[in-house]
Amino acid sequence: MRSVVVLDKPEGFDQTSLLLGGLGFNVVPLLDTGSAKGCRVALINPDCDPELEICASLSKICKVLLTTNKRDFSFKIQAVHQGAQGLLSRPLNAVEVFASLEETRKSDMPEARVLIVDDDELTAAVYAMALEECSVRVAVITNPLLAEKAIAEFRPDLVIMDIDMPQASGLDVARAIRLDPQFTSLPILFLSSVSRKEVQEEAREIGGDDFIRKPVDIGYLVKMVRMRAARAVELRQIMARDGLTGLSNHVSFKEALTTELNRSARAQSEFTVALLDLDRFKSINDTYGHQVGDTVIQTFATLLKSSLRNVDVIGRYGGEEFAVILLNANTEQAEATMDRIRQEFERIEFLASDQVFHVTFSCGLAGSKDERGGEALLALADTALYEAKAGGRNCIRTYLPGCGSEF
Repeated sequence: MRSVVVLDKPEGFDQTSLLLGGLGFNVVPLLDTGSAKGCRVALINPDCDPELEICASLSKICKVLLTTNKRDFSFKIQAVHQGAQGLLSRPLNAVEVFASLEETRKSDMPEARVLIVDDDELTAAVYAMALEECSVRVAVITNPLLAEKAIAEFRPDLVIMDIDMPQASGLDVARAIRLDPQFTSLPILFLSSVSRKEVQEEAREIGGDDFIRKPVDIGYLVKMVRMRAARAVELRQIMARDGLTGLSNHVSFKEALTTELNRSARAQSEFTVALLDLDRFKSINDTYGHQVGDTVIQTFATLLKSSLRNVDVIGRYGGEEFAVILLNANTEQAEATMDRIRQEFERIEFLASDQVFHVTFSCGLAGSKDERGGEALLALADTALYEAKAGGRNCIRTYLPGCGSEF
């Protein structure tokens, strides 16, 4: 079990134990530096360590996060000087804490996509090889007249554009790309053997993010591409994420579903779609308020992220409804996974107005072999979810085609 060491006042320690314990973490009180042995993260309340001396000591052996609402700049300077790597607001938020405790999920940080447009096939191949060694996904075209089609299909985060090409100037290609509103902010990095200042200025006037002279220093090119592509990926992720939970939003989830349907058809593999809905969630909002309801949603999202694999796709489908794509899993395997999560979630204790309460969810499953269309597959899972709700809630139902009864 993953362990977290905590230095806090008794009430704060109990709240942290309640929050993290329900997410599968072993919470250990900090008695001395030996208590942190084997722990990857330490949570320290600066009220219990005013000079941050304990923070400095623990920072040598694990990641230290300070649980405080202090945000003045002088405090931040002191914190980083003493080895702190993050600040968590109080009261602790499940999503914020989990994001700090866990290594970034691979599915949450997709690889950058770079399109190289260069008529010199050999040179382009060298660039591509160098970038691919740094986990960048690369596509290459040697005919700039195919740039628009390649961008539409590959959806790059950055374009490396040679300026000097016989079919069309890279500058004109960039201008043509910018005519489409959806590509006006697409980063373009220009390459050219021409060193004239007016050419460089023209490149920047049409939205070029950088200008690199040929012959290109491969190390420098890789550094610039990774830096600029990372920013583009981050922006893409922000646009695709639900603000409350950090999960994929409705649109990006459905896009991922289409991608997986195409992939599974090619690979002749299968996956299962799950639709999950928090039971009687309206009564939680009505009884305890929407802020508590948000906490329940965030905690559930965090449990899903901690319980599922990196390759699985998790989305907030809308309101209190969530959706999951369990890759390379049939409905029987998916049902076992979801039932384990169901049992874990119903054990989590929520506290509001000095009252402890529990929340459950219902789930409907449908396998990709049952239906090849994304909307139809979601409809089958939704039908199964309806049956779970009708069957008493807090249960899992699977769509079973070809039977006298569908469930």
